[in-house]
Amino acid sequence: MPLIYIITGLFAQKPRIWHTSVCKILHFSTFNTMPFLSLIFLLLIACSDSLLHSETKSLSIERISIKVQNKSDTVLTDYSIPYSDTILKGDTVFFYAKINPPKERSCYWSIESKEYPCLPRNRHTYIFNTRGLYPIKLYVLDNFGDTLSANIFMRVSSKPICNSINLNFFQGSPIFKWNCKNTDDSAELTYRFILQTKAKTDTLFLKEDSLQLGYSLPSDYWKVQLNAENSYGFKDSIELSL
Repeated sequence: MPLIYIITGLFAQKPRIWHTSVCKILHFSTFNTMPFLSLIFLLLIACSDSLLHSETKSLSIERISIKVQNKSDTVLTDYSIPYSDTILKGDTVFFYAKINPPKERSCYWSIESKEYPCLPRNRHTYIFNTRGLYPIKLYVLDNFGDTLSANIFMRVSSKPICNSINLNFFQGSPIFKWNCKNTDDSAELTYRFILQTKAKTDTLFLKEDSLQLGYSLPSDYWKVQLNAENSYGFKDSIELSL
């Protein structure tokens, strides 16, 4: 069959069938006539469609970014790609996704082994009621029919609770003892002890839950503030004064 009839029939077929058929012609047919060289060159370019597809896919993966916010906000334009973020247990969290190009077929969020469809602005609201580390994943079906994804990790923690601070004396030396509860077993508590007098302010950073001073307290005025902070940055404080 002449080549011109074969090519005319191919254009009437679906794109993928056309692509496959053209490639087969190039592999199994030989031509000695020069006028067809330019046409063969163009058909070879068509056979490289899979390579272009692969490059576009890899670029699309880098164009998905996620922003997390735990307060009600206005329209966001500054998107980032955090590797992890930390929130308090019970916080309402807003997830936003920026997808470039924005015309995707569909997308959905995967949180705690459940799937949630993307709402307008690719936003999703969620409340974490249990402490822990959670993977958050966004899946996007692109225009090629491939599923792309981007993910972050959310650490859900809770504040320490400081119940009391007491003052005792041992051989005239003041001893401060405090009771602060660590509510997150995966976090470590550290303390900032601030002693303020009329003359100066001293600040000490401690891991112990008590402190013995090597000097006596002034009789006119002093104030102690104790800050307890876990390793995720959540704090509580308590004060004691004369």
